[in-house]
Amino acid sequence: MSIGSISRNPATQTLSTMRTQLEDLQRQLGTGQKADTYGGLGTDRTLSVSFRTKVTAIETYQSTTDLLSLRFKLLDSTMTRLSEVPTDIRATLDPNAYEVRLDGKTDAQKSAAIGLDEVVGLLNSEADGRFLFAGRSSDTKPVVSVSTMLYGDGAKAGLSQVIQERLTADLGTGGRGRLELGSAGSTVSLTRQSPLSDEFGFEIADAESTSSAVTVTQSGSPVDQVDVDFTANPASGESISLDLTNPDGTTSRITLTATLSDPPPDGRFAIGATAADTAANFEAALGTALDKTTATDLKAASAIRAAETFFDTFGGGVPQRVDEGSGGGTLATATDLRDATTADTVAWYQGYNPDYDADDPATHPRNDARARVDTSIDVAYGARANEEGFRLLVQSLAVTAVSTFDATVETDEDRYRALMERTRQTLAFDGTAESPSDIHAEIAVAGNVATQAAERLKVNKSAMQEMLDGVEDAKPEEVAAQILTLQNRMQASYQVTSMLSQLSLVRFI
Repeated sequence: MSIGSISRNPATQTLSTMRTQLEDLQRQLGTGQKADTYGGLGTDRTLSVSFRTKVTAIETYQSTTDLLSLRFKLLDSTMTRLSEVPTDIRATLDPNAYEVRLDGKTDAQKSAAIGLDEVVGLLNSEADGRFLFAGRSSDTKPVVSVSTMLYGDGAKAGLSQVIQERLTADLGTGGRGRLELGSAGSTVSLTRQSPLSDEFGFEIADAESTSSAVTVTQSGSPVDQVDVDFTANPASGESISLDLTNPDGTTSRITLTATLSDPPPDGRFAIGATAADTAANFEAALGTALDKTTATDLKAASAIRAAETFFDTFGGGVPQRVDEGSGGGTLATATDLRDATTADTVAWYQGYNPDYDADDPATHPRNDARARVDTSIDVAYGARANEEGFRLLVQSLAVTAVSTFDATVETDEDRYRALMERTRQTLAFDGTAESPSDIHAEIAVAGNVATQAAERLKVNKSAMQEMLDGVEDAKPEEVAAQILTLQNRMQASYQVTSMLSQLSLVRFI
C-alpha cells in the first residue's frame, strides 16, 4: 500500500492556507490597510466607496473655500479702506479754508486728488489674476487712470471738458443761468430763456413777497416767468424772495429787502420816489444778486451735475454730453443731453456693465461672482466699481480735484464753499444713497457664510475620514495578535506534519 503525496495531504493544504493568511496579515501590518482592492473588503466595499466619494466631495468644496478665503481677505481689507476714505477726505474739506495755490487749487483739493488716486488703485485690486471690482469681466481692469478720467485721452473728452461744456449750457446766452431780467414801468419780470430746457440752467421754484404793495405773479407749469409788480412803495424791511433750483437739484434763495439807505447794502434795494423808481432799484439789485448766485451756486451745481452724468453708468449706462444739436446748434442754447460714444468720451468704468433690473437677482452685482461652498450653499461676492457707493466716492473726489479757482475773482471763494459743502454732503452718505460700507456689509455676509462652511467641512471630513478608516484600516494590535495566534497554529501544524512525513509501515508495525 503506497502513501499519498505530501502535496495532497490535508495537513499540508492547511499549512499553505495559513501561510497565505500570514502573508496577508503581514501586508496589513506593513500597509495599515485591510485589503489592496475594494473586493478584498468584502461586504464593506460599498461603504468604502460611499465614504471615499463623500470625502472627495468635501475636499473639492474645501479647495473652493481656500481660494475664496484669499479673495475675501483682500476684499475685506480693500473695502475697509474704501469705507474709511470718505471720512478721511471729508475731514480735510473745510469750506472756510480758502487759500488758492499757484496751480489754482487748494490744499484740500490736493488731498482729494491723492484720495482719488488711492481709490482708483483700490478699485483696480486683483487676486490670483482676477480683478475684484470688474464684475464678470474679471480679466479687465475696471477703472481707467486718474489722468485719463479727468483730462481725457486724445479725442476722448475727460471730466474736465465735460464740466466746461456743461457750464456753458447751464449759463445760457445771457450768462445768468438761462434767466432773463427785464422791466416795464413798475413791473419787473424774470423769464426763463427760450427754448426752455428742463436740464440746463436755473428753474424757478417759487417767488413771494411780504409786502401788500408788491404783487408777485408766477406763470407756467413749471414756472417759466415771474412778474413782480410794485403797485406802491413797500415799507422798509419788507422783502421779496425768489427760490431757484440749481442743475444738481439744490435750491438757492435770493431775498431782497426794501431799505431807505442810499446806497443800499448787499441784499437790499432802495425805496424810490415812485413805485417805478423802486421797481428799477429792485431790478438792479436782483440782477446783482442773480449774477452772484450764478457765479457761485450755479457753477458749483453745474460741476456736480456734469460729474454725475459722466460717472453714473451703472446698469448699462454711458456718459452723457451736452447735445449741441438739441436747441440751436450751440452749447449755450442746447436743451438736452446725448449719449457719449466710445470715440468722443472716456468711459471711466471698463468692467462688466449689463442692464440692471431690481426685480431680477441675476442682474445684481453680487451674482457676478458665485461659488458653491457646500452641497446646497452658494455664496455671491461680485462687485462693480461703478456701483452707486463707489461711484459717488469717485465722482465726489474727481469733481473736487479737477476744479480750479482764481484768488483774484471775488466770487470764487463762495463758489469754492458751495462746491465743498456739496462734496462733504455726498461723502457723508447720510441720505438714501448706497455707501461703500453698505456694499462691504453685503460681501462680508457672504464671506462669513464661506468661513462657516469651511469650518463645517473640516468637521464633516474628520468624521467621514474616521468612518472610512474604520472600514479600510487594519488595527496594528489586532493584526499582531492574529499573526501570533496563526504562527502558533502553524508551528503546531508543522510539527504534526513533520511527524507524519516520517511515518512508515515498518515503523508503524
